[in-house]
Amino acid sequence: MKRLAFLLLALLLLTAGCGGREIPKIEDHTWQMTTVQSGPQGQPVAYGPQEASDPAGGTEMLLVCEAKNGLLTLWDQTNGKTYSGTYRLSAMTPRSADYEIEIGTSKGRAIAALTTYYDGSSTPTFIISIDGYALNFSAQAGE
Repeated sequence: MKRLAFLLLALLLLTAGCGGREIPKIEDHTWQMTTVQSGPQGQPVAYGPQEASDPAGGTEMLLVCEAKNGLLTLWDQTNGKTYSGTYRLSAMTPRSADYEIEIGTSKGRAIAALTTYYDGSSTPTFIISIDGYALNFSAQAGE
C-alpha cells in the first residue's frame, strides 16, 4: 500500500512538472511586430505584414526586434531605420518575464510570455510599452 501511494505521488509530481510551458526568453527569438497601439483605448497605429489591413487607418510596418546580452535592437525595415537600446530582467513570474528597457532616451517596460489560443496552441509573445505606445511582437515564423 505504501509503495502504491509512493508511486502515485511520484507520478503526480512528474506530470505536474512536465505540464508547464517554459516562459520565452527575449534572447531566444527574433521578434516580428504584429501591431502598434496607442491612446486610452489602444487604437491601432501600425500593423505588421502578417496582420489583416487595419480599417482604422493604421499603416503597414515591418519592424523586427532582437535582444542579445542586454542590448535591444529594432530594425524598421519599412524606412531603413535602426533603434538601439538596453534591457534588464526585472522579475520572473510563473507566466512571464518582465523587463526594464531603454531605447534612446525613453524608458519603458516589456514582457515576454506565451499567448495561448482557444485551440490550446501557443505562441511566444513580447510586448514593449514605451512613450504611450504598446508594440506587440510574436516570434518569427519557423522559430
